Amino acid sequence: MQTLANRVLVQQLGKELVVASNGFEALDVINTTEPDACFIDVDMPELNGLQLVSIIRANPKFEKMPIAMLSSAASIFDHQKGLIAGADRYLTKPFSKDSIEAALKEMEAMYE
Repeated sequence: MQTLANRVLVQQLGKELVVASNGFEALDVINTTEPDACFIDVDMPELNGLQLVSIIRANPKFEKMPIAMLSSAASIFDHQKGLIAGADRYLTKPFSKDSIEAALKEMEAMYE
């Protein structure tokens, strides 16, 4: 149900949502589709979000791709780990359409 809600939220912003079930699948999807932006959950199986962001950022073709981390962990320590890994934004669950839209606009402006 959460994926359906996220898909509707993203479609309302005029974007397409591609979902991966684990970090390795997400890496494959990112490499093959080269998305305009990524919203990556910290707590993915097999390859967590922090590891995934670090791998993505190590690839020069993705150095200017907007990346936001999504997590239920709200501490400043968790937030900083996401930014150190290479994320541009760190959003704490539950998030709203407005927070997703604001993060997307901010990140897109960073790389114009």
